[in-house]
Amino acid sequence: MAMENDKIQFRGATEKQATQIVDQMRLGGINISELARQGLQEKLRETLSDEKSELHQRYEEGEISEDAAEILIGDAIEEIDRERPAFEEASELETDGVFQE
Repeated sequence: MAMENDKIQFRGATEKQATQIVDQMRLGGINISELARQGLQEKLRETLSDEKSELHQRYEEGEISEDAAEILIGDAIEEIDRERPAFEEASELETDGVFQE
């Protein structure tokens, strides 16, 4: 389990070489740290795409910070906040006698 002060490390010799090639080709180079940060955020969101509702709930309960929630679920925070009242209203509807064929 990752701890708050753990470093994120991986063996990326091939990725480093590819990054250096792109850096040399681009006028002014590239910001490797920003590129890595954006890539990691994108992959974290993809990994947790099915858990957005749970993550939002944990954010609402103060278990995770707003910054961490923003990284993990991004724009879904606003989307969930906007759709929640309609979902809650629909879940309270009477369903006795309603069936699907």
